[in-house]
Amino acid sequence: MDQKRLIPNLAVGRDFGLPFNVDSIIRVCSIVDYDALVYTGGADIKPSLISEISRGKLLLGNIPRTLCVVRNPSILNDVCLKRGINFPQTIEVCKMAEVACEGRWLVKPVYGGSGHGIDFYEGGNLKEGFYLQKFVEGLPASVSFLSDGKECRLLGLTEQLIGERRLGSSGFQWCGNIYPLVTTTESCLGEVMAGWGQELTEAFGLRGLFGVDFVLDAKGRPFLVEINPRYSASMELFEPYINPFLFTLHISACEGRLPEFSVQRPSRFTSKGIVYAKADVTLPDTRGWLGRRGDVPFPREKILKGSPICTVYGFGESRESCLSDLYEEADEVYEELREVDEG
Repeated sequence: MDQKRLIPNLAVGRDFGLPFNVDSIIRVCSIVDYDALVYTGGADIKPSLISEISRGKLLLGNIPRTLCVVRNPSILNDVCLKRGINFPQTIEVCKMAEVACEGRWLVKPVYGGSGHGIDFYEGGNLKEGFYLQKFVEGLPASVSFLSDGKECRLLGLTEQLIGERRLGSSGFQWCGNIYPLVTTTESCLGEVMAGWGQELTEAFGLRGLFGVDFVLDAKGRPFLVEINPRYSASMELFEPYINPFLFTLHISACEGRLPEFSVQRPSRFTSKGIVYAKADVTLPDTRGWLGRRGDVPFPREKILKGSPICTVYGFGESRESCLSDLYEEADEVYEELREVDEG
């Protein structure tokens, strides 16, 4: 509901009465007049969709072929090995019989997002479209870049929140970020990440805004987990400290011009958390949420268990106080839902 106040927008279900799927999106795009296409999370895992709805339009983002190759675990493994980027051992379905799986491994979908479909491997055959990746225990994090396809600049680093029960999440499900990222190797980590961004840009021709998820192991070594070849959800946390706006930078970079920009030192810690429904719920009057929370759903909307309800934000002088503030905001959402349920 908050997005309606910011910019004209249409929803496949609410405005057209269609199920949310690829065919519906293509159908809606065929009757809506637009000149250019910018996509965000979720769309990048469907390269054929981007190819279809960008036909005859200006595509401000990575082309469908790039979306395919950065999601190919074999290609990504080879690129990282060649360019000196730490990447967990990865086994595709077709090569499982050739490798002994010692230690802990993850089952991951080739085209997945936000941690959905990821679990520990317990043996047996894999379904088509999945692969194995050696589990790296450590601090999950992300780094954001801006690139014109040739040159790349680092924008910011954040800590990732994964499977946090206080946010109704579990397993490997992404549920938020904290900015800035604090580590014992903060200064040299930025240099390493800047190098990664340049290497990946040269390898894949990445352009515009993009992100990389990684894990810092117990020795402080970063391991690349995946590339997000588009605007990522963590970027809103450091956008207030960047001039000009990220969307302005994105457009220029996609047009082949890497603009100058400044990044201010953050004055405090900022966090965001996705509040997931712990049970099926019918929402209260959510108009009072506007200005306090993000991705505000419409009043009386029905949310299924495990689905996102809204985004909450936390602030603090330290990481710990910031995270505590975030959890308190999430608790308020759940309390409001309990009051509606009991009423």
